Amino acid sequence: MKSGNGQKTFNFAFKIPEAETAYAETILASHAEFMKKTHSLDADGTKIHLIDYHVAKAPELNDLLDPSKGTTGFILYALNEIYAEAEGISQHMEQAMKWDGIGDFVELLNKYGDVKFSGEVIHTL
Repeated sequence: MKSGNGQKTFNFAFKIPEAETAYAETILASHAEFMKKTHSLDADGTKIHLIDYHVAKAPELNDLLDPSKGTTGFILYALNEIYAEAEGISQHMEQAMKWDGIGDFVELLNKYGDVKFSGEVIHTL
């Protein structure tokens, strides 16, 4: 199933100093494991139904149009979740409160989360 307009999302962007990325990636890997255990891309009825989950990263460039100008020393991460049903967000939050890594994840969000929102898909291809 591909994403469609109106589906609910969680979207986070992190800006993390290069020296602290190992710590951050440990937490993001723990989140991915939590997602694998409690969410599914299939509508099997036993897990929260996702359309997509991914985490992407890239060095922050001094000039996006001229990468030869180097990087800032920060790594940018984008975490995106798209839910098949609107109740997926509330189901996710219910499961997240049971996850033993929630405190570390919230700490990461509070310390490095530049963008944090729950929204909806408005354009798809």
